[in-house]
Amino acid sequence: MADTKMDTDSLPGVVSAATSDLTNISPSLVENALAQALPLPDIMFGGSGLVFVIMFHAFWIRIITNSFLKRSHALRLGASLWRVDLLFAAAVLMMLALHLAEVVVWAGALVVGGIVGDWATGAYFAANCYTALGEPFSLPRTWRMLPPIIAMSGIFAFAWTASVLVNFVARYNQLRASILTRAQSAKVDRTIAP
Repeated sequence: MADTKMDTDSLPGVVSAATSDLTNISPSLVENALAQALPLPDIMFGGSGLVFVIMFHAFWIRIITNSFLKRSHALRLGASLWRVDLLFAAAVLMMLALHLAEVVVWAGALVVGGIVGDWATGAYFAANCYTALGEPFSLPRTWRMLPPIIAMSGIFAFAWTASVLVNFVARYNQLRASILTRAQSAKVDRTIAP
């Protein structure tokens, strides 16, 4: 076993060599290590995209909800079952269109940001990440946080849409029950009338 005692006379030389080694570290190495520890470009780009997509979703889901509620209230006063079915189908299709539009927004951000080369690639990548299927191909290392951020926006938007859809289904069932009850009452009234 070697003696681990250090000669005190050699200590200043060791400190001097270590200091020299530390001062020779290139700034690009420090920047690269910082970028790997905190991927700021993709967090900033992805974070602003996330905020924009959620605000976009909030705006349009509110319009869809208001439209559905206004029309369902009008149908409550007297309508046929097919009109209620048509209203519900239109609301579901509008929600689907909203999610497709959000994929297009992400695809546009990827293309405009120069992260992918064309719209088809951007749309394919955004759709896979937005639906949380996973990234179909790897982005450069500086953009490694972007796929999870896109997935977060999709998961959040799908959950929000699902909660609105539950409300729509309840309203849809109430409308159908109201129409069927009214039709049944009218049938009974016709039977009773002389």
